[in-house]
Amino acid sequence: MITHVVFDFDGTLADSKEVVIRLYNELAEKHHYGKLTDDNLEELRRLSMLERCRRLKVPPYRLPWLVVQVGRGLRSAMSSIEFHEGIPELLKDLRSRGLHVLILSSNREENIRAFLRHHAAEDLVEGIHCSSNLFGKARLMRAMMKRAGLQREQVVYVGDEVRDIAACREVGVKVIAVRWGADALEVLRQAGPDAIAEHPRDVAECVSRWSAWPR
Repeated sequence: MITHVVFDFDGTLADSKEVVIRLYNELAEKHHYGKLTDDNLEELRRLSMLERCRRLKVPPYRLPWLVVQVGRGLRSAMSSIEFHEGIPELLKDLRSRGLHVLILSSNREENIRAFLRHHAAEDLVEGIHCSSNLFGKARLMRAMMKRAGLQREQVVYVGDEVRDIAACREVGVKVIAVRWGADALEVLRQAGPDAIAEHPRDVAECVSRWSAWPR
């Protein structure tokens, strides 16, 4: 029985793409990295993280630094970022069914809390777990589950990137990939999630099906 639904934040819950692109491009200008443009975004959505680094001439060892810098920049932009359409209704639906709703993200906790406060949505999320390590979600998820005494059958993760799927496969929890986020649909399919959500309401339907609830 699924008791906890854990969400990625950027790209999955929050439509932060434009702000993240702006912050990244400001850093790229200073450090002579390739910029994100309308012309290359679709191509990049179909590439792995390391392939994106090569395409943008970003040394992979600089990724943790970039994550930290973008996270700092996001703090002042939280009030300009919106939920993806249908997400508040999804969170309310899950909570009304008695599910625990958590966030596990590589963004900063203070940013996520500022976002939730701005949208008066703090009551919709019970816990926030963060790490700036882009590829550390499996470890973070294990730690979260251990602290809460959760078995893997109780947890489903909802994310928008291949690395989310890989982390869930490593931990052994179900994963729903959303198609409105960072990675392209064909890339998500190749990674083999348990389900793909075309719309936020599909997340609730998957959880309902796996938990044998009435729809």
